[in-house]
Amino acid sequence: YQDHQLDNQSAYVNFFAKIDQCTIIVYTSKNSLHKVVFQGELAVQESQLWQAVSASAQELGDHYGSDEVGTGDFFGPVVVSAAFVRQQDFATLHTLGVQDSKQLTDGVMINMVKTLKRYIPHVTTMVNPLKYAKLIEQGMNLNTIKARLHHHALLTLRKKVHITAPMIIDQFASEKKMDEYLLDLPNIPNRVLLEKAESQALAVAAASIFARVRFIEAMNELGKPYQVKLPFGASTQVENFAYLFAKKHGIETLQTITKSNFITLQRIRKKLGS
Repeated sequence: YQDHQLDNQSAYVNFFAKIDQCTIIVYTSKNSLHKVVFQGELAVQESQLWQAVSASAQELGDHYGSDEVGTGDFFGPVVVSAAFVRQQDFATLHTLGVQDSKQLTDGVMINMVKTLKRYIPHVTTMVNPLKYAKLIEQGMNLNTIKARLHHHALLTLRKKVHITAPMIIDQFASEKKMDEYLLDLPNIPNRVLLEKAESQALAVAAASIFARVRFIEAMNELGKPYQVKLPFGASTQVENFAYLFAKKHGIETLQTITKSNFITLQRIRKKLGS
């Protein structure tokens, strides 16, 4: 907008420009950050041009990425996958439809993984419900468990790939908290915590797909001995299913396939009088 710049006497305005039906103002806010304001009839359209540039700027070169599945599910494990994507494979992954797993159906992902495995180095690590209960008893919380699974998956994958590149984690905690969760472990080199990383980094999107498919497989494995299909999530319907399951197979059996620190389990215990 330099060719359209105009003078402005405000002490807080760093840049002022006017184009057809839109004014662009850059100013310094109270916390010393720069803010950009678009005003006028075409303000929305003009600002969207910059949002598009910002999104495309997230296209990375070679990079690692990790994501987790199962943290909000009463039944089943916590699964973390890490993937490594080369820049030369970006076009192929876009063609395959790789994106945030939450935007894809389970059936699509199950089929997609068969092809992805041929292109993408990856590592998947998992804490099953029994191991999860032991870790909770040892004083860990869910975020600590997640952080350590991300750590293990990423560093294991790096040993396989032997390439130095950004290691992007779909952010679920601050930098400070992540350091606390991983205090006694080696640093993750080139670590990047990124919010909504599945939509910005292809390796994280691929990792989310690998993790989701492994979680689906694990849920099927856990339900098979009881000839049931375990429900996902932690809704009232899931709780009702778990209650009926416990009445039939016992609360001790239910505990072997669910997350021990969910309040859902406490409510079912109360209903059963145990």
